[in-house]
Amino acid sequence: MVRNAGPATVRPDLDEEVIARLRALPPFKVVVLDCQCHTFDDVEVALCRVIPGMTRPKAHQHAWEIHTTGASVVARAPKERAELYEAQLKARGLRVTIEPD
Repeated sequence: MVRNAGPATVRPDLDEEVIARLRALPPFKVVVLDCQCHTFDDVEVALCRVIPGMTRPKAHQHAWEIHTTGASVVARAPKERAELYEAQLKARGLRVTIEPD
């Protein structure tokens, strides 16, 4: 019996010039600010769901830093991606800003 795995997705090879331009984009910091309206669990879950590669222990470290210092840089990314993370975290109720790195 053959199972249909669905259509294969093919990623076209990126031109080396495009890759070089992407790497040259200035990074932005995604900064989550402290607020008393969220629990550590709220912050950890939001970070894990929005930031790729974020683990629960790493999210807990960020939550602790936010709680103790008032803010934590949770990601660094090109501006458009940083804006996406900002919007997604704000949609979950967190106070977030982005700034040039």
